[in-house]
Amino acid sequence: MRLGIWTPAPQTIRPDPSVKPALDALTQHGGGVDASYLYAVDVLQRAEALGFDISLIAQRWLGPDLDSWIFATALATQTKTIQLMAAVHPGIVDPRLAAKMGASIDRISGGRFCVNIVNGARPQEGKMYGDWIDASEARYQRMHEFIKVMKGMWTQDEFTFQGQFYNVEKGAMPTRSVRAPHPPIYAASRVDEGMNVVSEECEAWFVNYDKDRRNYAQSLKRIEQEVGLMETRVRSLGRTMNYGINAIVIIGDTDEEAEAKAEEHLHLVQTDPSIHVGTSGVGAALIGSPKTIVERMRRYESLGVSLFMLHFYPMRSGLDEFAEKILPELRRTK
Repeated sequence: MRLGIWTPAPQTIRPDPSVKPALDALTQHGGGVDASYLYAVDVLQRAEALGFDISLIAQRWLGPDLDSWIFATALATQTKTIQLMAAVHPGIVDPRLAAKMGASIDRISGGRFCVNIVNGARPQEGKMYGDWIDASEARYQRMHEFIKVMKGMWTQDEFTFQGQFYNVEKGAMPTRSVRAPHPPIYAASRVDEGMNVVSEECEAWFVNYDKDRRNYAQSLKRIEQEVGLMETRVRSLGRTMNYGINAIVIIGDTDEEAEAKAEEHLHLVQTDPSIHVGTSGVGAALIGSPKTIVERMRRYESLGVSLFMLHFYPMRSGLDEFAEKILPELRRTK
């Protein structure tokens, strides 16, 4: 089992009173070294010390969040072992630039860079910063070409590609990543076109589940079915796949106490316009007593999920609570 953590940023975590001023300061001039960056360093260094393996750095173009790739580079200089997964949006960033920047971060970090391909769920971002395509099938075709071009630049001395969205003539990028043949590629998708791309090109896929945590049993069945379908795809291609899940962890002394905390969390993120974090992580249902959470993590693991990309509320103290109440049990029940 691999443990991952979301890098805290305005639109990826629910801000608690201790970190909110740092996130709010992103929209103001002055202040010296950015406080939200220093907070993220503190969280990731603590996670690294606890044995967390990887951190996901989301890209939010329309918010005050720091750019994910620059953020990843800065975090690489302040960490030693944790892998840094920066998100990228085809249609906003050119894959040749992504290849150059990715190889650079991988070298700076000593081989700890990986990339999360986000095909786009926010049309406003694509329209403002890039080229948004309404047709889902065309977006996935572009995503596929994006990955092919990025890989080609990473692995070939001279790369030529003719596609619907990208054309490369004798492309050359001498900078090679530390990891061979290239940094790992992660993605999530809920549709067949996307899952086909993932099966052909990616090393890891984030599984789907119901957004309503009360449908935990149905989510388990869905994950089992979709992992099975993905396994059929990758085996037919002679490949293998790793599986991850995104989740918020909400711990209580009892399941009832944790459920009450989850209700409060959902109410606040859905009704307070100053909170920009999504609510989908609640659907993974890592909500309950330490015993319940450990049992559910082990159940996901039995379905093939090996990576848990987690966030907490409050982020820093929640991480410490996880370390105190969950990690010992996980390590005892291996």
